[in-house]
Amino acid sequence: MQPWTLRLLATRTIASNRAIQVLRRCLLMLMTSAALSVEGHGLASASAKIEVRPSRLVELTVQFDFVELLNHGPKAYPLAVVAALPDEKFALLYKEVIKLFDSELKVALDTKAVVLNKRYPTAQQMFSLLKGQLVNSQFSNQTSKLYTYSDRRFFQVLAFDFKLATAQELNQLTVTFPKELGDIYITYSKPKSSSLHPGEPWQPN
Repeated sequence: MQPWTLRLLATRTIASNRAIQVLRRCLLMLMTSAALSVEGHGLASASAKIEVRPSRLVELTVQFDFVELLNHGPKAYPLAVVAALPDEKFALLYKEVIKLFDSELKVALDTKAVVLNKRYPTAQQMFSLLKGQLVNSQFSNQTSKLYTYSDRRFFQVLAFDFKLATAQELNQLTVTFPKELGDIYITYSKPKSSSLHPGEPWQPN
């Protein structure tokens, strides 16, 4: 082999090694920034709202961060990695999350299980929200809170409802949430009617 050939091969090997090192640094930066973006979102705990309508319809809404939910398991899923998955790979994660709620979100009246009406977003809707979350995290100030409990624009929302046979059944209601949600901030409200005279201000009791 000619000396100039050896020099060329050595140069290419060095360039290749440098490219691999740069790629590794980029991946490390990606993983680090993704982890920071999840932690920098301020209020990360899941929330649930239970509302009882005058018609005895009980509505249950659960809000959660998709990546935070995934990271309660043995594997770590950075936001940047999840948001960049191919559609078919994300569909597998979506199915697992839906399966989790189907099996672990339990509503009962005394000891009798309640059959819920379920309104899940599609896989595409969840995926689009995650992509928006990633874009926002890349252009936002990581030290500032992005939302409060009432403004969680990147939280996934699952809705459920069922109807009570009698108002008294409400005293027997229990709701068990998937443990993967971690700590949950719960809001509970039921109807309370009142009447006002003309010009009289309303005040909560």
